[in-house]
Amino acid sequence: MRVLLLLCSLLLTVALPAAAKAPHVRDGDLLFVTAARTGLSGAIDDATGKQGQASYDHVALVAHDAQGKIVLHADEEGSRQQTLAAFLAEAKAKQRQVVVYRLKPDTRKAIPAAIATARTLLGKPYNFTYVQAEDSYYCSDFIERAFRADHVFALQPMNFRNPQTGQISQYWIDFYRGKGMDVPQDKPGTNPNDMAASPALERLGALD
Repeated sequence: MRVLLLLCSLLLTVALPAAAKAPHVRDGDLLFVTAARTGLSGAIDDATGKQGQASYDHVALVAHDAQGKIVLHADEEGSRQQTLAAFLAEAKAKQRQVVVYRLKPDTRKAIPAAIATARTLLGKPYNFTYVQAEDSYYCSDFIERAFRADHVFALQPMNFRNPQTGQISQYWIDFYRGKGMDVPQDKPGTNPNDMAASPALERLGALD
């Protein structure tokens, strides 16, 4: 009987798939935060999301300091540094998932300079128009600039049209009207979804 139970146990161990482990982050990794379905996040998803794929509305760069892992990023509070733990806690509180992407081997040499550049951008205000400027940044703009010297990420024509309908949503029309400007369709820029699809990156998986 003991032999039979042992055999059953071994068979179950082989049959059950191993639980996926959360990736271990390291300097230079990019953390993409999944998008909500409403408000600004939903409007970003509507214009830049890719059908059948996870959609993101934020991205941050992993680095470290004397206390441990940190992230460097630009959000509504400006270009800032946060502990990794605080960043993950904020995402969890909003019921968002954080997904780790890593630069492929041929571009990893750009990481030290990118982190150094990102640190020089800290303290600048958030760019609420998403039109490129030299004194304020938005999330993917902050990351693209950090890696710009090594041409890791390319600027793309900004898109505010729904891919299915081809129409600019009323959200964006009202959003830019409130800023006294036209929707900057096709102006150079970047967004988290295009960045996540870059051939320079590989997806590692979600953090718990």
